[in-house]
Amino acid sequence: MRIKVLFSGLVAAALLVIAASLDSMSWLMGVLTAVLQLIFAYTWPRMVRSDAPWPITIILALCSLAATALAMFLPGGSMMSHSVEVIAVGVLLVFISQVLRGAEAEGRLAGVVSGVTGIVLGVLGSAWAASAYAPYGFGLTVITVVALLGAGAVSATRLPNRMTMILAPVVAAALGAASSALPMDLLWYQGAILGMLAGLLVGSLRALALVSRSVRNLSGILGLACAILLMSGAVSWYAMEVLAFI
Repeated sequence: MRIKVLFSGLVAAALLVIAASLDSMSWLMGVLTAVLQLIFAYTWPRMVRSDAPWPITIILALCSLAATALAMFLPGGSMMSHSVEVIAVGVLLVFISQVLRGAEAEGRLAGVVSGVTGIVLGVLGSAWAASAYAPYGFGLTVITVVALLGAGAVSATRLPNRMTMILAPVVAAALGAASSALPMDLLWYQGAILGMLAGLLVGSLRALALVSRSVRNLSGILGLACAILLMSGAVSWYAMEVLAFI
């Protein structure tokens, strides 16, 4: 399963790098982001074994696509300015959807938790679309993808979680720093920080997936791969927003 998750992420990551390299086609990154979000919206409730997956899927899809559209066509002070509003609406819709299931329905609390978590991951994943319009977008994409692949290779082994949680960030940070040598206008320490964050993310989600045994079928494989990619895009975006002031 770990190899399949790595392979799925590799294909999607390669497409993101290709899209980021096409400056004249910034909209392509938004299209790929939307595809990732739709796959995530369908697979996430099934990966966490929600009792009523379709309402959560619909809400995730609507909110995620709305966030991507706003980032591309109606940015505020920042490309991600409207993410908080979309998350707020999504959380409200998740609560309403679970209330409408009735008092006798099972798994309503679990549905709220998984729905809210999915909303945050899906909406913040629109950072990939926003990165296409940032001056450091291509560098951010390349470094994040390289770091994810390095951390993913470590996580695909059968090493214990404690070792993976150490090795994945170290390998990813080293690859991120090395990638900054390419002509992308990013400094080595920025690449190292982006890589380290990606490695921590991969190691943490790998541990959670193994403990919960949630990756059992195709939905689990695609759901975990999309979750890692969407979250890594958000983490790298906000990290660069902070590093820009240093």
